Amino acid sequence: MRDFDWNEIITKSVQTSDGKHVGHADGLSERVFIVKDKVLHARYFLVPRDKLESYDNGKVLLKIPEDVLNSKYRRDRPGYFDRSV
Repeated sequence: MRDFDWNEIITKSVQTSDGKHVGHADGLSERVFIVKDKVLHARYFLVPRDKLESYDNGKVLLKIPEDVLNSKYRRDRPGYFDRSV
């Protein structure tokens, strides 16, 4: 994967390894990036940075399938101000 500025992924479409669109990158912390799906009744995913497969042409591709994303990384709140993420 090419080097890039992690801030570039903000607002970009995020897709799982099995081809599912799961939202847009919405925020960053030192260890994770936050994916947000929907505006009303939003779903959030706190995805470890090492789960990013590639970022190219404005698309973020994850190394993990949708079921793993939902079972391990889904959260009720984004955790933007939580120092533990």
